[in-house]
Amino acid sequence: MIAIAAIAAIAAVALLTVFRCDPQHSAWLPKCLFHEATGLFCPGCGNTRALHALLHGHILMSLRYNLLLIPAMLTVLLLVLLIGLATKPSNAWSIAVVVIAFAILRNLPWPPFTLLAPPA
Repeated sequence: MIAIAAIAAIAAVALLTVFRCDPQHSAWLPKCLFHEATGLFCPGCGNTRALHALLHGHILMSLRYNLLLIPAMLTVLLLVLLIGLATKPSNAWSIAVVVIAFAILRNLPWPPFTLLAPPA
């Protein structure tokens, strides 16, 4: 019970921080190390900006920053609520395929795949 309360408190502080601080204008929020090192977008690139937009009610802008954030949040919610889903290897493989495909497609340099990359 204490662990759940601690996780909830950490999540609340993180959400409040992302809500109050615009990631585009914050010098102290972390940058993506993978993108900084390689110039490629990882599956999570744009998530902080997407979460900030989502918390402010800008759903379309959130999807523009990272199309995978909202489906990922819904998937995690389902996995938490329906414990049996989390134990099936086929679900883990399906999630891995989607995340890897998204990472590859968002780095392709021609339309329509360039729309998957977060805006600068």
